[in-house]
Amino acid sequence: MLTSIRFEEYQMKKRITNEPQQPSISQFMDTCTGQYSMTHPQQKAIMNALLSDLIIGCNLPLSIVENKNFRHFLTVVDRKYSPVCRRTIISKTENLAAEKRSMLKTQLSETDHVSVTVDIWSDRRMRGFLGITVHWIQRETERMQLKSKLLAFDRFKGLHTGERICEKFEAICDEYNIKDKLDYIISDNAANMRKAFTVCFPIEQGEEHDDDDGDHLDDPELWHDLTLEDQETVGAAMAKTQRLQCFAHTLQLVVKDGLSETKVASPSLSKLSKLSSLLHTSTTFKDVFEAEFGEQKAIPAAVITRWNSRLRQVKAVLQCEHLKLCAVLEMAGHKELLFTTREWNLLKEMVDILKPFGEATDLTQGEKIVTISAVVPCVLSLNHHLEKLKPQVRFLNGLVRSLQASLNKRFLGIFISVRMARAEDGITAPFSDPVYLKAAALDPAFSLLWVEHHVLGSCDIKAEVTQKVKDLILQDAADPAKSEQPVTPGEEHQEDSEDGGLFAAYCKRQKKDVGKSPALQLSHYLDIADGQSALLFWAMKCRLFLLCFMWPPEF
Repeated sequence: MLTSIRFEEYQMKKRITNEPQQPSISQFMDTCTGQYSMTHPQQKAIMNALLSDLIIGCNLPLSIVENKNFRHFLTVVDRKYSPVCRRTIISKTENLAAEKRSMLKTQLSETDHVSVTVDIWSDRRMRGFLGITVHWIQRETERMQLKSKLLAFDRFKGLHTGERICEKFEAICDEYNIKDKLDYIISDNAANMRKAFTVCFPIEQGEEHDDDDGDHLDDPELWHDLTLEDQETVGAAMAKTQRLQCFAHTLQLVVKDGLSETKVASPSLSKLSKLSSLLHTSTTFKDVFEAEFGEQKAIPAAVITRWNSRLRQVKAVLQCEHLKLCAVLEMAGHKELLFTTREWNLLKEMVDILKPFGEATDLTQGEKIVTISAVVPCVLSLNHHLEKLKPQVRFLNGLVRSLQASLNKRFLGIFISVRMARAEDGITAPFSDPVYLKAAALDPAFSLLWVEHHVLGSCDIKAEVTQKVKDLILQDAADPAKSEQPVTPGEEHQEDSEDGGLFAAYCKRQKKDVGKSPALQLSHYLDIADGQSALLFWAMKCRLFLLCFMWPPEF
């Protein structure tokens, strides 16, 4: 049987081999010369893969195409491939970039609403760069997709003043024709960024603005707020513009405030920083440490502009057994870095306090999900978390108080909106934009459950907040005049889960009958919101609801 199968295969191969084939001209030329022509499909395929997969995908330098070892590698892969020079790759890169820009312009021309994030930073060689990313929602048949594309990543030389940032930003918006489509601009809280968009969107034509103070990119003062006087001036201007503060950066400042005001934690964190530095600078100590805890074990360094790097550092050291770590430090001659039992327990308590802050930070860094809707639930849940911790903490009472005070200060607009704080005359509180309340309510993952569970007030206050949010949404509806009577939140509250995460209290509620008016549709939506993805929910339910909600942008 086997012999018969092999004979049939032999006959088939022989028949195929004997069939006359007419070679193409390019194949004939390639056979003669021994190399692919520049127009040969295989030559193009290798060159395109080299550009897209190696230089762009693997972030390799353009000069690699002229490296003799790399060129030899390519001859081993395909001896007929004709290596190209750096100039050819640069030309291909420019053509590809122009093609991508053209495609992006076409995509943006098909949408009426976009938002952008703006950031400015420096690399290790202290060269400044300005990055602008555009976000929009694209409808595809029965699906909604959140799109994010990089508009610009440009060198930014000289002083990083608000006027210069504004000038560059407007030029990029004009290039892509999106200035009239902008819903929101999200940036960090640096003074130059705040002033940039005061200039870009002035209150009145010809109004005088304070001169920028010439902030440099890596000036530590960029991580602080403006002075109180500047806050009043610039804050009033911001109230009439489209700029939103970066939630992640504001949360960074909250944690920084808390840690800086908690002196009792300083000795433990100082020892931890020195231990991390020792692991990265001493090969002798590294060998002793790995011999005890394994080669995969490490304690990362903390980065000043990323507070959650400190949390990861504390978690990493706590994964080491306390007594074993002390023995390793003593053996290596570093008794000054030994953690006492009190310091060890203090670090454990710090993780318990900061863990929900890390969860909130990670949540708002998503690129494929709507994140602005999580701002209000995050802030109120964090405040509720700190409130519950007050009678429980043993060592870090000051950290809890400082975090809560900073949270209430830096997100004051949210607390005012939910009647948990009072507004001050003449000062525009941060995060006062009603988009935060509307976004949270229109996200089926949150709906109005955050009012019931985390607005700390009486039932009357919760009912008032609930109606306020509904009114804000109905203002954007097709027929806001047909609003119904307020629906007060349920009196029965779910018990908070101890280990369920930041939003453990949010759960599905019972359905009610749907009506035709916008107010009844809104009421029906709030009843059937069951924790789905916002984009998936609205793609599936858009035909059910006639209410013309203005869904907020990606944050």
